[in-house]
Amino acid sequence: MKDAFVCNALIDTYAKCGSMNDAVKVFNVMEFKDVVSWNAMVTGYTQSGNFGAAFELFENMRKENIPLDVITWSAVIAGYAQRGCSQEALDAFQQMILDGSEPNSVTIISLLSACASLGALSQGMEIHAYSLKKCLLSLDNDFGGDGDGEDLMVYNALIDMYSKCRSFKAARSIFDSIPRRERNVVTWTVMIGGYAQYGDSNDALKIFSEMISKPYAVAPNAYTISCILMACAHLAALRMGYGMHGRGKEALDIFDKMQKAGFVPDDISFLVLLYACSHSGMVDQGLNYFDIMRRDYDVVASAEHYACVIDLLARCGRLDKAWKTIQEMPMEPSAVIWVALLSACRVHSNVELAEYALNKLVNMKAENDGSYTLISNIYANARRWKDVARIRQLMKKSGIKKRPGCSWVQGKKGTASFFVGDRSHPLSPEIYSLLERLIGRIKVMGYVPETNFALHDVDDEEKNNLLSEHSEKLALAYGLLTTSPGCPIRITKNLRVCGDCHSAFTYISKIVDHEIIVRDSSRFHHFKNGSCSCGGYW
Repeated sequence: MKDAFVCNALIDTYAKCGSMNDAVKVFNVMEFKDVVSWNAMVTGYTQSGNFGAAFELFENMRKENIPLDVITWSAVIAGYAQRGCSQEALDAFQQMILDGSEPNSVTIISLLSACASLGALSQGMEIHAYSLKKCLLSLDNDFGGDGDGEDLMVYNALIDMYSKCRSFKAARSIFDSIPRRERNVVTWTVMIGGYAQYGDSNDALKIFSEMISKPYAVAPNAYTISCILMACAHLAALRMGYGMHGRGKEALDIFDKMQKAGFVPDDISFLVLLYACSHSGMVDQGLNYFDIMRRDYDVVASAEHYACVIDLLARCGRLDKAWKTIQEMPMEPSAVIWVALLSACRVHSNVELAEYALNKLVNMKAENDGSYTLISNIYANARRWKDVARIRQLMKKSGIKKRPGCSWVQGKKGTASFFVGDRSHPLSPEIYSLLERLIGRIKVMGYVPETNFALHDVDDEEKNNLLSEHSEKLALAYGLLTTSPGCPIRITKNLRVCGDCHSAFTYISKIVDHEIIVRDSSRFHHFKNGSCSCGGYW
């Protein structure tokens, strides 16, 4: 037994130091192996990420009738959870209970992680209740004063589980029950991350502000920063989220400061960064970040990262490079990638590639009214009116209806909404009269209506009239009529802003005393003094 004790200590030491080969050597020469020996090996393999070896050893224990205790089961459940095999982790827990073993805090944390990955709220609630019943959680939230106890770890896992299952009331209730002085960086980050990814990004920013406020301020880590960047991207808060506003340089500056502060960027950081580069036309910088992400930080590119790169290349007209990147992807291209390619084909008039992208979307059953509208634009620009008609018939046959363009604008008396050709507003006569005067003035300045954005096979004069009735132009005219001089006009559109309207707004911003801010389905556009923040990349 003395030899077994020494050998077990050696195995445990080697395993914790990551020297599993040495641990195996000691394990193999042992004449007598007790449950501690086996557990040390299973735990070591799990902690080193060699889950296959851990599970194989676990099965050998069962075959040889080695008694399994809570340490064995916890290591296996943790291994399944870390590997992403969430259902297997829950199944193992059921076997553990049937086997008569009582779980500990480590088991509970792994199970909650599995429930979070599956979005299994009911199972997560059962584990929460089980933990309270078995006194694995204290009811009085006594964390021992150091903020690092097992109770706090379990509470953090509960917040994460409830957040990822979109049960924010429960997550916030647990979060609020933890005294501020006891919350560690994980506590704050799981709550911020939950709101940023699945809930209200405003709440994420509010909690982050609390986190860094005195007293009991807690320094954020790299993952906290990534979550905040994600929240800002969703909110497009200009002073913190820069990519959607065309402020790519500022986004890159923040990334550099983040690195200098010692934070190691993760996959989310790079995703936000690539998004900012794409929406600012910073092609070389974006491609460089995509390379160093894999080379210097060992971050594996996901389909979302590739989608940003395809979008980045496609927006600037490098369709050949975009196509080559799609062919070299290690995974099947997602619908987002084909939409990005299709969108770029409209800008760069590549009918053949657009048709290929649309066919891919159709085969994936991922086509929608936006996809068909894009291909219609491309056909119309090429004056292929029969194909435009064919697409309309195909949409009708498929039961897909084109969403009508709608724009909202904030005025003194609330928000007004407009559809294309809308004349229902009481101020319609004034709106159309103002639009006529504005378009007359900007034509003198060099504005030429982009009639290819009117998808009807009619003469240019009628197309001009159709363009003047677009919802965002009507919203702008209403904003000019009702907004005090010098105040920004804020417009939201449910679709992407029309190219002709974008051109018109750029000219109009030269002659009005307002900044015009348009939020479309893709990004923000800030029109001021004859230029737009997007730089033509949208």
